[in-house]
Amino acid sequence: MLGLLDNFKTIFYRFGDNEDIVLFQRLTQYISAVDVDDILLSEKYTIKSGERPDTLSYKTYGKTDYYWTFYLVNEHLRESGWPLPSYDLLEEAKKKYPHRTVTTNTNISKSFPVGQKISGLFSGTEGTIIRRIPDMGQLIIDTGTEKFTQNETIKYNDGDGNLFQATVLSDVEQYNSVHHYEDADGVHQDLTLFDFGNPSSFWTKVSYFDRLNQKNDELKEIDIVSPRAIDGLVTQFQRLMKTQ
Repeated sequence: MLGLLDNFKTIFYRFGDNEDIVLFQRLTQYISAVDVDDILLSEKYTIKSGERPDTLSYKTYGKTDYYWTFYLVNEHLRESGWPLPSYDLLEEAKKKYPHRTVTTNTNISKSFPVGQKISGLFSGTEGTIIRRIPDMGQLIIDTGTEKFTQNETIKYNDGDGNLFQATVLSDVEQYNSVHHYEDADGVHQDLTLFDFGNPSSFWTKVSYFDRLNQKNDELKEIDIVSPRAIDGLVTQFQRLMKTQ
């Protein structure tokens, strides 16, 4: 079946359990030539943890060749890749969000810029600011394996010798830190400025790991081409390939 795709330009995709992205044919070329709405789709299918495109193809069609159709009819798979197995999510979160998140009630909107090196007054921990999120009172900091202590002062001097300081409210792994808060309806809620440690008791914390897990679950919900329509789809594909 791969031979049918040889004339297509390539793009990087992430397939199945592969840790690295791989070069594959650009399926959007095919989508532009085929009216996907005319393809007979089955009901929604939920990808099982650890299930790969090739194994799902075999399970559905009796052969592994049709794995590419899952990407063809599911835009979110083309954009974000195949969902990860549940047991790989924590390591993926640690890899994607490897730094520390410091929360402070100090106004950091005009200080603690990205790229600035800072140090802890008591812990002696040093790090470089990777990202600043003033409306959450957060600093994403690369500290290596070190961390700051609660209530300590972090500081730096600018090029003119001016001293800037902030008090650490908390220091946690980035993947475990708060991405946002939601109310009971799932609506994002804004924290009270400079009182970041007191969210409403009616809100739910959503961490970076929680968000990654949620997005992974969304990737699992797909449409699949009906087995009775797959041969017709492949025939149409072969016909179109002659014009590429």
